[in-house]
Amino acid sequence: MPSTARRRPGFDQRGLYAYPEHLREAVQQAPAAPGVYVFHAQGDRLPLYIGKSINLRARLQSHLRNPDEARMLRQATHITHIRTAGEIGALLLEAQMIKQQQPLFESPRIS
Repeated sequence: MPSTARRRPGFDQRGLYAYPEHLREAVQQAPAAPGVYVFHAQGDRLPLYIGKSINLRARLQSHLRNPDEARMLRQATHITHIRTAGEIGALLLEAQMIKQQQPLFESPRIS
């Protein structure tokens, strides 16, 4: 039988998650188009996470609904995005940006 993590009685992990209201406007203004997005902390100098999507707005909304990403979302001060011509452009730009900027919550995929 696999071992299970012990939890204190009455401890509810979901209680730690709070919807990141401070990022809502950036998500609503993102286009429903392909591109690369960046969650930033402390201005534009510290990228927390870099991702890509064929629909930026939908992908960003999915981040905000995910309690597993609460730690990153609490540190994020704002979100930027760069539109691309399509999915391949987003894939290539994301790989380049991850390699150059080395975001905190993501390890580079390209050596």
